[in-house]
Amino acid sequence: MKSAKKFSLAAMAAAVLLLSACQTTPSNSLTFVPQAPNVSFNAANQNITLSVVAKDDRGRNEISAYTTNGGIFKLFSSPDVARLFDQVIRQDLNAKGFRINDAAPAATNVFISVKEFYAQVDAGNLRHKISAKIQLEVHVQGVKGNFTKNIGASRIDEGLFSVEGKDIHKSLNAVLQEVVSSIYRDQEIAAAIRQYSN
Repeated sequence: MKSAKKFSLAAMAAAVLLLSACQTTPSNSLTFVPQAPNVSFNAANQNITLSVVAKDDRGRNEISAYTTNGGIFKLFSSPDVARLFDQVIRQDLNAKGFRINDAAPAATNVFISVKEFYAQVDAGNLRHKISAKIQLEVHVQGVKGNFTKNIGASRIDEGLFSVEGKDIHKSLNAVLQEVVSSIYRDQEIAAAIRQYSN
């Protein structure tokens, strides 16, 4: 009977330890879903076929890092930042009427260079500060010339106590939505595509 109680107690302790270990390991992936474009379709843009290429030109893979459980915990974007902005630019240009065909050579190319996508975390015991920033360069390369536009946004959020992944996600997502809205509102990129193609 005593050995059954000891075994039962040991099994319960092991289960509690395993469950607490599962609960204290946060996810290192933050998922971002950009809003859909709400722009006017321009049928005249159907005459222009583009290729779109997005590249992550940041110096690091992570999008943030913070201290938890005595160590540095790095966070990563899902999808990765190049794929995220590739999707955004394609949605924008398709919604504005441009045809995108990466399989065939295009007279006009649109390159997206992600220069910054990061949330700097400064955390103490009682307060934390998150400085989130996204910076892009959009290049239009056509047979008649080139055009470059910088698009970006930043914000600072402060809160009480220690920081968590959800706090960082909230800050970065707000900046992302602002950048995506700027891309969708922008008319200079579409005008440059029309001006420098064919």
